[in-house]
Amino acid sequence: MAQTTPADQRERWETRPELQRHFTGLGTKGTLVVLDTRAHRWIASDSVRAFEGFLPASTFKIPMSLIALETGAAVDETQPFKWDGTQRRIEDWNRDQTLASAYKVSAVWVFQSLARQVGQPTVQQFVRDFRYGNAVAGPVGDRFWLDGDLRISAVGQIEFLRRVHDRALPLSDRTYDIARKVLLRDQGPGWRLYAKTGWADSTRPGLGWFVGWAEQDRDTRPVYFALNMDMTDPALSQKRVEIVRQVLSTMGALEER
Repeated sequence: MAQTTPADQRERWETRPELQRHFTGLGTKGTLVVLDTRAHRWIASDSVRAFEGFLPASTFKIPMSLIALETGAAVDETQPFKWDGTQRRIEDWNRDQTLASAYKVSAVWVFQSLARQVGQPTVQQFVRDFRYGNAVAGPVGDRFWLDGDLRISAVGQIEFLRRVHDRALPLSDRTYDIARKVLLRDQGPGWRLYAKTGWADSTRPGLGWFVGWAEQDRDTRPVYFALNMDMTDPALSQKRVEIVRQVLSTMGALEER
C-alpha cells in the first residue's frame, strides 16, 4: 500500500486533485508535490504517484555534485573538465565544462567521469548515507541513475533536498557552501531558486523531473517541490519548469512578500 502521509506527523498532508489539470491539460500523467515549511504543509496533486519510485535521471546530479565535492573529485564549482572531442546529442555538452556549467547544461559525460573517479563502492556508500531513494547505485557504476536500479519518489526527492538544505547529511560545511553555488538556478529581488531538471529516456514513456526549493530573504523557510511527469512528447520539456514556477508564484514563493 502506498504511503499517503508525510514522515513528520506535525506537518499536514493535503491532496489537491485540482492541480492535476496541469498534467491532464497536456495529455499526460504526473504528480507535483510541494512542502511549504512556512505553513507546515505538504501538497500533492496525486498522493499515490507521489510515493512511486522512478529513475532520478539528471536530478541525481544534485547528490553526485555533493559526493564529488566531498571526496575531492571536484575541488569547487570552477573545477575544469576537458571535453574529449566526442560529439554528443546536445550541443552544449560538446565543450570544456566546469562543475557549475556541467550542472547547468546537464552534461552527462562530466558526471559519469566523476562517478568513475570516485568509484562505485564509495558512491554506493554515500547514496546509502544520504538515504537517497532505494539507495541502489548499480548495476553499472556510471549509468545507474539513467537506466539502472536506482529509484526515488517525488516525496523522497523532497526529503533528500530537505536534508541538503538543513545540512543534515554527513558532509563538510565547505561542500554545502560550494554546492549552493552549483545548485542555484535562478534568482530575483529577494528570492532564490535551487533546482534541477531530469529526463529519463530509457523508459517508455520517458519520465521528466523538476525538483528543488525556493527561499526568500524575508522568510528563509524554504518551499520544496518535486514534479515528475510522463514525457509523451519532447515539447513537454519546458512544461516541467513552467508548471512548478506557476504554482510557486501563486504561493508567493518566488517573490518577496
